[in-house]
Amino acid sequence: MGIVEVLARGGAGGVEVLGRSRAVLLEVLEHSGPGWPTVEEWRSILPPWFVAACGPEMRREDAERWMAWWRTLGPADKARVESERRWTLADWLYWLMPSERQWFWWDAKVGRDDTLRVSIEVMGWPTALGALDWLLRAAGAVEVFHEENLLH
Repeated sequence: MGIVEVLARGGAGGVEVLGRSRAVLLEVLEHSGPGWPTVEEWRSILPPWFVAACGPEMRREDAERWMAWWRTLGPADKARVESERRWTLADWLYWLMPSERQWFWWDAKVGRDDTLRVSIEVMGWPTALGALDWLLRAAGAVEVFHEENLLH
């Protein structure tokens, strides 16, 4: 267990990114009980700006073609492409399901430099944080990165 700091900056500004991110996560938490909604139900539950920010759903053939192309890239290009890619709503929701989510929002603060610093609790490291990164980017952040402060 430990704490990871996720920093988000640029774009809309820390206060706006924080407010928008919290609005989305509050809806997810409110609907995380038994009977996880369908993707179509989530489209009407989540804020319209978030749904609109998500990328279009891909057909299986398109996803396989994209993955084959992505695997040809070097590590730096893979990281760049992933940081620029818009997540589909279905992919994002999968990683927010209670059975899949590996992190828990602990605290958040906006610094003097307008950087949003989100503290999340993780069960171990490495942890899948792509869904959180996408949420912050969809909420208006241009740059998202992690600082590990894990407890051993």
